[in-house]
Amino acid sequence: MIEQFCGKELVDLLQLQLIDNSMSLIETSDPFFILKFESDRTKSIKEALGISCTDEHGNYSFFVMPGIRLKLEKLIRSLRKLIAPNTRSSFMLKSLTISSELVEKHPFLFDLIHCLESNLLTDFSIDFLSNWMSNIASTSKNSFRYSQPVKDFAASVYILGGSNLFQFLRLNIPGSIPNLTSIRSMLSSSKYQFIEGEFQFSRFLELVQPLSCKYAFCGEDSTAVIPKVSYDASSNSFVGFTLPLKNGFPNCQFYSTSSLDELESWHNEVDKSSLLNIHVIQALTSSNQHTLSPFLLSAYGTNNRYTADDILNRWSKIFDVFMGQNIRILGFSTDADQKNLKAMRNSMGFFTKDQTIFLHHPNIFTISSLKVNQLHVVIQNNRLT
Repeated sequence: MIEQFCGKELVDLLQLQLIDNSMSLIETSDPFFILKFESDRTKSIKEALGISCTDEHGNYSFFVMPGIRLKLEKLIRSLRKLIAPNTRSSFMLKSLTISSELVEKHPFLFDLIHCLESNLLTDFSIDFLSNWMSNIASTSKNSFRYSQPVKDFAASVYILGGSNLFQFLRLNIPGSIPNLTSIRSMLSSSKYQFIEGEFQFSRFLELVQPLSCKYAFCGEDSTAVIPKVSYDASSNSFVGFTLPLKNGFPNCQFYSTSSLDELESWHNEVDKSSLLNIHVIQALTSSNQHTLSPFLLSAYGTNNRYTADDILNRWSKIFDVFMGQNIRILGFSTDADQKNLKAMRNSMGFFTKDQTIFLHHPNIFTISSLKVNQLHVVIQNNRLT
């Protein structure tokens, strides 16, 4: 069955670890963990499943191809849905009553039963509680298992709150979310890697393709950040310097070097980013379709030293890219910064002497006015009705 759904390579991986039945598979925390170690027995399997590499410090690491990992995780989730209800039902048949002493000690049990019977809990809430209780009931921390929604939630907590908040939750709610090493490994193996200043046009188009989206609205804003320079391994570049603009777009991976002297000169001469500029886009769908959340189109550091022309060039390019995919950008939203207001005035041609770049655009928005006699007929008709 494994060979049929996942391929011969995964069969060899499981046989090597003596995982020869369904229960052993679903109770294994990470079937790919053994590939992080160098061995003659795993050499041929590694060549088929992923890529081995070493960082600049000589530390060994191995990355499993995302497609292979997703196939096995999907199969494991399917097996858990088939097997887990049967094993739990046989256990629950042994005791169908709750003692009065237990209810008096924990009266929230009534609330929990009421919420479950009335379907007041969300799917994620039920999944989180079920996963958490299952881990607490297990005899060993090594047997802790986490569903994919719980892993996604843990990754969001780590991204939005940082490692301190993540570890605080794990210490106070043991068994609720995976450890930090597992989350970092999951994020590093993701096929989607954000690079500073890169606009995720293709990712957004993939997201809205099933919805047949024809309209969208863009927005951008800046927030103050503490200037800091750090190395980004995924892009092999330094993040924190102000990226130069070309036609309004940041030059991605501009600060990439293997020279310590060049890095030192950048520290002495190049401005550190004091602001983080964020671009988001909201897909507009029909009322009977699922509403998507705003999508992060790009993020990059800036020092606010750009012009209204840079903003207009960027808006024009974004509009053209999506118009080429039959998605019309209805507008751009931003704050009342002086350069943004000037860009808006120039784009509309109101109260400005600057030449706008949109006057002769083939897709310029126009309003056709009625002729006087047509307007008179419309007014007469309205009076009659």
